[in-house]
Amino acid sequence: MPCRLLCVAVDLPGHLDWGGYLATTQALARRGHEVLWVSGEAVGPRIAAAGLPFVPLPTIGWRHDLPPLLPQRDSAQREQARRERALAVWLDPEAVGRALTGLLAVAQAFRPDRVLVEPFAAAGVLLAEKLDLPLVVVGRPALPPAAAGEGAPPLVRAAVTRLCETAGVSGRYWDLQRGLPTSPRLHLDFFCRPWYADLPAIGPQTVFCGGLPAVPIRRQRRPATVLVTLGSTFRDDPAFFRLAAQAVIAAGARPLVVTGGQGDVPGLPAGCEVMPWVEYAAVFPRLAAVIHHGGVATTHAALVYGVPQLVVPHAGDQYAQAGRVTQAGVGYGVRPRDFTAATAAPLLASLLNDPGFRVAAQHWAHEMHALGGIETAVAAVEGDDGRLT
Repeated sequence: MPCRLLCVAVDLPGHLDWGGYLATTQALARRGHEVLWVSGEAVGPRIAAAGLPFVPLPTIGWRHDLPPLLPQRDSAQREQARRERALAVWLDPEAVGRALTGLLAVAQAFRPDRVLVEPFAAAGVLLAEKLDLPLVVVGRPALPPAAAGEGAPPLVRAAVTRLCETAGVSGRYWDLQRGLPTSPRLHLDFFCRPWYADLPAIGPQTVFCGGLPAVPIRRQRRPATVLVTLGSTFRDDPAFFRLAAQAVIAAGARPLVVTGGQGDVPGLPAGCEVMPWVEYAAVFPRLAAVIHHGGVATTHAALVYGVPQLVVPHAGDQYAQAGRVTQAGVGYGVRPRDFTAATAAPLLASLLNDPGFRVAAQHWAHEMHALGGIETAVAAVEGDDGRLT
């Protein structure tokens, strides 16, 4: 039976994705469900291009005004600064509170049956509990309760507890120990269960959807192209872009530097192709490798298209993704402090010249394709598996 689905995401392109979030809602709309997206106006054109209704809010709870990383900090200080910014960017009480007020007004007019959120849409999580609506978390598996002493640092737990108290909810849709949104009904994850070998237990409400390539995979001949990106949040790190681009050129490949919408990156070597954004379906089929921060959308695309990866995590669960890339044999996960002029070029050369990485990447691509992608996600949301009936 058709239902009304309110979809909430941070106003950054990658946060509409998560391996298939926006595409899943497109498919649900084609099947007769009423879908309404809510985010900041910056992503409105992308949602409109997908043919879906959209309501912009002045803020969706994400802070875009974080101070830049200071160049004079040493590597350890810069890494700590990245972690602190990762917390402030999505759990700021004032920003999330204003977003929740806007969402409540939208929900009053739309009267949704369910709320879909990506993992950093904190205001959407609070909205679902406040209105006692079923919640679907898109982009992260559900985890069983954490053992005593495990979970996020106290600062993260305190921030989430403060948000719930301010919103007047108990935190039923939060894993308070880990500081993460959780749904007792359904989590959609666009990877596969073996990808999470580091997680011995995953909640049964998780549906693994994998992913399918949008276009045929055709590898480009030499000179090979290597994508360099930091997504749209941690893009203000010119040292990363310079090191990565220099490593690509040293390996005899061509760097495609995607800046996440910012202007020119100072100090890039000659021979770089620089773009503010790219559509992954347009570039991944021809890539030889990708150097990135471990964002979910980029990691997912690399797996689906069988592309080896060099991951330099900047914050949050990017560190876990970097570890999985190494463990799966599809590339290297490298701490920011270890990504230097002395290490970057040899790591990339190994990635490009050792056929084992390409073989492993192709194996994981087959694993992802076998799960069905968007069709599996749509069936789960519609309740064909009995979870949301």
